[in-house]
Amino acid sequence: MSTEVFSNRTAGSGASEHLHWETALDRLELDVMLAERLLADPSREGHARHEPWDEPTLSGPIPADLVDRALALRERQLRVEAELARAAGVVGQQHRFAARVDRATGRGPGGAVYLDIDA
Repeated sequence: MSTEVFSNRTAGSGASEHLHWETALDRLELDVMLAERLLADPSREGHARHEPWDEPTLSGPIPADLVDRALALRERQLRVEAELARAAGVVGQQHRFAARVDRATGRGPGGAVYLDIDA
């Protein structure tokens, strides 16, 4: 994008609000990207961000030139949400199966068991 186009688009009092909307979308997109990466490779460390999300303070409607980006981001969020729910369901099934195996084998939940191999 040329500097002239950018200057015309953001000139005036709405420039800071436009930047606030862009920043809010950037933060949301980063969160979606992190969730997508976690889904792609759950074993990889460093995925989780422990920063709580806080709702940005934005005044006025979203700028028209950001609507398509926001809608595309919402679609990605919905896909990630569905995939996370599916993954959580799979983990729950595995946990329930492991609990049934423990009950069937008499190895219910308990403390650690140590075997002294030198005795």
